[in-house]
Formats: sequence, structure tokens, C-alpha cells
Amino acid sequence: MSVINLPGLHWSGFSGSAKLFSFKGKTNKKPGMSTGAQFSSVSFYDREAQAEKITCLVWLVVIAFTYTFFNFSFRDTVDESLASNITILVLVMMPAFAIIALLISAGYYSSIIKYINTFLQVSLVSAAILFDGMAQGTAYALSSMPPMAYALVPMITAFRLQPWLGLFAGAVSSIQFLLIYLLVLKPTPELITEIPSLSFEVTMMKVVVLFALGVASSLAARSLKNYFENFTESMEVRNRLQRNFGRFVSPEIVSQIENSEDGMLTSTEQEAAIVFGDIRGFTNFSSKVSSREVTEMLNAYFEIVCNIVEEEKGMVNKFLGDGYLAFFGLYSNDDSPCESAARAVLRIKKETAALLEPHGLSTGAAANFGKIITGEMGSSGRCEFTGIGAEVNLTSRLEGLNKRLKSNILVTQDFVGKLPANHFNVKYRGEQSVRGLDKDVPLFEILP
Repeated sequence: MSVINLPGLHWSGFSGSAKLFSFKGKTNKKPGMSTGAQFSSVSFYDREAQAEKITCLVWLVVIAFTYTFFNFSFRDTVDESLASNITILVLVMMPAFAIIALLISAGYYSSIIKYINTFLQVSLVSAAILFDGMAQGTAYALSSMPPMAYALVPMITAFRLQPWLGLFAGAVSSIQFLLIYLLVLKPTPELITEIPSLSFEVTMMKVVVLFALGVASSLAARSLKNYFENFTESMEVRNRLQRNFGRFVSPEIVSQIENSEDGMLTSTEQEAAIVFGDIRGFTNFSSKVSSREVTEMLNAYFEIVCNIVEEEKGMVNKFLGDGYLAFFGLYSNDDSPCESAARAVLRIKKETAALLEPHGLSTGAAANFGKIITGEMGSSGRCEFTGIGAEVNLTSRLEGLNKRLKSNILVTQDFVGKLPANHFNVKYRGEQSVRGLDKDVPLFEILP
């Protein structure tokens, strides 16, 4: 039987796990980008759209609540013209935010929307200052709470991971505040003398601080965005490596390597059920068909084998030409590895029949139970996970006895002793000589 050895790769695993971002809606995937870059772009584009929609909805609620509170509590205390101006502002702002939210929900989103949204938010603060000036006077408008609210807009953009938006918010806030001071409120010299904090110099300091907040928000947003983009890309690379690496070794081994401190598996002694299996008559079959047909047959056969072994909590360790080596009970919580192995070989025999029998082929196996040495074998640059030991060698020899004894599934006494009573149809085949051993070995056959 020809041997195909599939060595593993030296794995420097990743530890930890994370949930990736996922949003519904239209995306801005760009052609020619790598999978990781596309993933990052799509995720952040969708996240940006969702953030803008949520912001609009929040402002809608704030405006509606504030206007309702104003009508019930303060409407009679303000001038009618001021109340009318407030109503006009509400009638303009609420539909504006609602339209933006609806457009985003419908999938129509572009980058300009976030700037319009931010401009509206800053303008709301400016309107609050203007209304304070109309109702309470310049001194109150410039020294009360609304001017401080300017700072919230650029600060919030940092959490939306929009660097340019932070600069825009800071610039618009500082410009609108300065224009309100110079063109609308215009504190008199007498008022400035009475309240020095209303002077032009102090106001310019506030303007500089507002713009500086925009710069700081921009830098913070850039840092956070880079972190999440790198994290997202590294997770995509990790998942891709895990998927590809999992094609060469079992998922249990990938998990063990990931959880090890140095990304390596040290050699350990463990008890396990060992199974060797192969296809009967495959050498003759392969001499009569093309290489492509041989490959297709093997891939179809091993697909069934791997699925069954994994479903029964085992792992396929090697593909050996038309055969395989599988272990049961390694790195798993299977308390009955021999029972799982017996079920697996019987299922493989049954479920590969439709594939093999039309070509005059069949499958056989041998199973054993005992202590084996497991771990990485090979050089520092190229290695594979495997299990070795006398019990593995014995199982390999038994698999070859099937042809001589005209059996399908040969097992050892140690293996049979681990099976639950009356669960399997077991036939004693007597003590048999095994190549390489001085003493005969009592063998059994598991029948369908």
C-alpha cells in the first residue's frame, strides 16, 4: 500500500476569541480588495450608516421630549415670537432627522449624510443659544449651559470612529459660536466691563478650545478606528488560517495548539482506541482507471470517513494511500472511545457501500485499545501530529490480517473488553500469529 504522508505546519496559534461586527444593509464593497480588507470595509461602512441612523433617532426623541416639556412648562412665560421661532425650528429639525433616518433604513447612505447630520446637531445648539439670548439676554445666553453643549458634538464623533467628522464638528461649532457672538448677541462694552468673561478675547479662547476638541476627537477616532480595523483583519486572518489548518489536522488538535502557551503540542502518553482502515481491491482498481478517477474516488471515500469519525467524537490522523489512521478518546470527553470506534467502523462499512461496491471494492478495518504516545513529530521547521507506540503498530498489522482471515473488522481483546455487553455482534477468531510479534494474539471480529 502506497503511503501519502500529510505533514502539518508548525503552528504559532492565536488565543482568545471575539465576535465580529455584523450589520444588515447595503454595503460599499470595493473590487480588487483582499478578503480581510473587504470584510473591514464592509463592516465599518455598515457600522457608520447604523451609527448615523441611531444618532438621528436619538435627536428626534430629544427634540420631541424637549418641545413637549417646553409647551407644558414654559410656553406661557416666553414671548409669543420666541415660542413661534422654537416651533418653526422643531418643524424643520424633526423632519430633517426623520428623512435622514428613513434614507439610511432604505439603504441609501453616502458619506455626505454624516456631515449633514453633524451640521444639524451643531445648529440645534446654536439655536438654543439664540433663543436664550432672545428670552434672557446676551449675558445669560453666553454664560449658561447651551454653549457647553457644543463640546458634546465633536466628542460623540470619536465614538463613531469618524476622524474627519470630528474636525468638521469642531470647526462648525467654533465658527457658529463665533458668528453668534459677533453678529447676533454682540455684547456691549458696558456688559463686558461688568462681566469680563464675555469679552472678545475670552470668547476667542472658547472658540479655540472648541476647535481643539474637534482635533482631539479626530485623533481619538483615528486611533480607535485603526485598532478595530487591525483587530477585524487579524480575526479574519485567524479564521482563515484556522480553516486552512483544519484541513490538515483535526479540529481537536487545532484547539489544543491554540490553547498551548508556545503553540506546540508536547509528547504525552494517553489511552485511546486506534483504528486502521482501507479499501479492499483498490490497487487493482487504480491500475485500470485514470489518476483523476482515483483521486475522485479517494476524496469521496475519505469525505464519508472523516464525517463519520468526527460525528463519533474521533479524529482522523493520517491518510495512508487508500487507508486512514483514526484515534478515539484523544482530547475529548468521550468516556467510551471503543464503543465510538466500533460504531464508526460499522457506519463506514455501511455508508461507503454505495460508493465502493459498484466498482468491486469494499472497506475493512482493525481496531485496538491501549496506551500511545501523542504529540508533534518531525523537525523544528516541519512537523506533524501523530500517535505512535506498540499498540499502534499492532493495529496496523491486524488490518493486514483481514485479507488472510477473510474478515472485515478485526479487533483485539483489549478493545472488546471495553465494549458494553450485548451491544455489538462479536465473533471470536482465535489466537492468530502477527508479523513482528513472538506470541499469538487473540482476535475478534465485529460483524454488522
